[in-house]
Amino acid sequence: MPSAKKDDMLGEIKGRIPLYSNGIDNAGQIILCESGIILEAEGNTLKVPFRYITMLEKSGELPLGKVSVEIEVFDPAGNKYYYQFGMADTHFLMLKRACSK
Repeated sequence: MPSAKKDDMLGEIKGRIPLYSNGIDNAGQIILCESGIILEAEGNTLKVPFRYITMLEKSGELPLGKVSVEIEVFDPAGNKYYYQFGMADTHFLMLKRACSK
């Protein structure tokens, strides 16, 4: 049996969350790992432990079962990043649950 995919810094990869710019167009992805996320959006790729996520909030409804989400994170060097994008409501709930562990 092959081993699960892992990230060297954040551990086992649990899933991928597609991100949308307007509810329809692809804007990147979040790779959910056992101890953090890999955020690929707006030309950046950030590896962020859960404790470096300072804000994760639903800010509105979008078409097709998606919600607008705001996230603020710090990278390991202390730089702050703010993003707003759409994702499926079920993915938001999954991400919120993972961040609160």
